[in-house]
Amino acid sequence: MNVFMMLVGTLLMACAPEPTPGGGGENNTPTDSLEAQIKNTTLENYNYAPDAPRSHFFAVGVQGSGEMENCYVFPMVTNHDSPHIVTFGANGLVRVEIYPLTVVPETVVARPLVKEYPCWVEDGKVVLYVSEGDKATVEINGNEDMPVLVFVNPLETNKPSKDDPNVEYYEAGKVYDRQPTYSLSAGKTLYIEGGAIVKGGFKPTLQDNITVAGYGIIDDFHVAHENNSGWAFRMDRCNGAKVSGVIIANMAGYSCATIMSHDITFDNVKIIAPWNEDHETGVENGGICFFACQKVRCKDLYAYAHDDTYMVKTNKWSWIGEAKDLVFEGCQANNVRGGNAFEIGYEVNEGVDGVTFRDCYVIHSARSYGYTYRHGSFTIHNSTKGMVKNILYENCYIDDPKEFDFYISVLPDCGYSLGNGVEWGPGHIENVTIRNIYVEKKAPYGEIMFGLDSEHTVKNVTIENFNIEGKRMTSFEEIGFGIDPKYNGRGYVKVKPEEVTFK
Repeated sequence: MNVFMMLVGTLLMACAPEPTPGGGGENNTPTDSLEAQIKNTTLENYNYAPDAPRSHFFAVGVQGSGEMENCYVFPMVTNHDSPHIVTFGANGLVRVEIYPLTVVPETVVARPLVKEYPCWVEDGKVVLYVSEGDKATVEINGNEDMPVLVFVNPLETNKPSKDDPNVEYYEAGKVYDRQPTYSLSAGKTLYIEGGAIVKGGFKPTLQDNITVAGYGIIDDFHVAHENNSGWAFRMDRCNGAKVSGVIIANMAGYSCATIMSHDITFDNVKIIAPWNEDHETGVENGGICFFACQKVRCKDLYAYAHDDTYMVKTNKWSWIGEAKDLVFEGCQANNVRGGNAFEIGYEVNEGVDGVTFRDCYVIHSARSYGYTYRHGSFTIHNSTKGMVKNILYENCYIDDPKEFDFYISVLPDCGYSLGNGVEWGPGHIENVTIRNIYVEKKAPYGEIMFGLDSEHTVKNVTIENFNIEGKRMTSFEEIGFGIDPKYNGRGYVKVKPEEVTFK
């Protein structure tokens, strides 16, 4: 272990509690097998600049086949508790040691719970084992507001050349200032190496076949104090774009948005939108959104936000168009104070046809600070006249729903993004499949599925293997789909049992 980690460990061991097994709930204690596995792991620990912002709350060590190494911890820029990011590359199992610098660790949970990460408290530190591709949310002493987010990237094998004229290359060990915004020409690549931090908002418009890659950080803190007028990462009518690896952090507003674009790929991207200092409750800072997009593939993403973490919409301001063929696979949502985890809506004046959420995970869904209802883990809020159809939820896991698991509804006029020639009209939802769902903790308000009237409602729903706290739901009545208490008694219709098929 290096000198820095030895010093931190010595200072904290004096006041440390006894080792406590746990993690992901109550996970595995250390074994010789874990130690044997890390000896075969190549670790890629990124090099950050001396002037890069550093956490004052956590020190972290990581270990593969060699000695324990000090690992950089990136903090959010906010006056409130917020996540801290640890990221590195590996091709196998890695031991991570987290040293809290302001509290004594007593308990720890590593999420998603279903992953069962080996994790426990020992000698004043948290010990965690993670592998290539893992994205672990580590909560110490029950503090959900200040998790340590551990992102393990695959080892890089195909870095572009710094001399390639088609590549805009940002090197490790440097902090670049590209404020307020920067773009990229069609067919070009923006490459941010692991260990590089680029400050500024990325906003290409009408630039097809662009690529954004690398394991570095796009830090757009400056926009957080411009009354939400900016965007950390926005691609407007950029067909054929590919985005992979990067961390997008410190945005208040829309952190990552793609507008009226086709053939889009996001892979292993992490979006972290902390408390919004310009809003009294910290909200109005979304994760990743697709406005009127078609043929979108999102794989292995992580989004943390105090508003909707994942969004599909078909009209917003002057942007309007159908949404078709979107797939979210292996994605994690940590949805905090407002909004929803995986959301279709509210603005769906045009149709939505074919959205798949497969192997997705909800860490937390909104806590509703200051107001309640409408917030859920997997939601369809159809507040305008579009048809939402052919929606699949499959092999999905919910750790901690604060209001609802599923909220699927045809709503009255909510005033969302009307104007610009858009007039309100009631919508429709049909052909929804909910299959292999696992809820760790029962949602306080259960499940919601309702329509505006008998014509504008939710139709043709299939539910197969829906489990709450280990119990499989076997009927419409048992699962308890009903009307949101906010709307109960106002004439809205509960979905008819004959519209729901249980398998």
